[in-house]
Amino acid sequence: MAFNINANDILGAGSSLTGAATDFSQLATQDFIVDQAGGGDFNLPVFAPLIFEPLIKNGLNLPLLRIDAVTISLNRSKNIVKESVEGKDISIKEHISNGDFSISIDGMIAGEGAEYPKSKLFLLKQFLNAPYSLKVTHAILNRFGIYELVIDSYSIPSIDGVKNIQKFSASATSDETVELIIKNNA
Repeated sequence: MAFNINANDILGAGSSLTGAATDFSQLATQDFIVDQAGGGDFNLPVFAPLIFEPLIKNGLNLPLLRIDAVTISLNRSKNIVKESVEGKDISIKEHISNGDFSISIDGMIAGEGAEYPKSKLFLLKQFLNAPYSLKVTHAILNRFGIYELVIDSYSIPSIDGVKNIQKFSASATSDETVELIIKNNA
């Protein structure tokens, strides 16, 4: 048994909600599928590619790098102070703040035809080694408010029997630009 529900029929013009109706049928996946025709590195539909935005800082001039075959995992811990209560088997918890996101990135880059992806791997290596916060575009990361990250570590393993694909994995931490305001109290 299958159900086909159009959210616009439920929440559209006949709704008692005020304001303009949102086209919910397009909202869910519109920004995820980038190329349905199969124009990515692997000639398949691309779901949420990871894009490292151009990095131009202190002698580095890295162009945009789009990685089509990538999976992202997010993990976040909270900063909570726990105080024991004398004579009780409980503790008092005080939420201080949400912690940074820990991000795991697993992906593959492909070369043209049967060629090893030397130039893409060199560019990826430059991004992974950059001593700066990297600006990224990715549907899931951006939905969680992550637009910058810092690479903590990475790995470039080989794949047996394949010469035109290179796997990689990286661990990163979310970052954001902090603006300091200096006030003159004179």
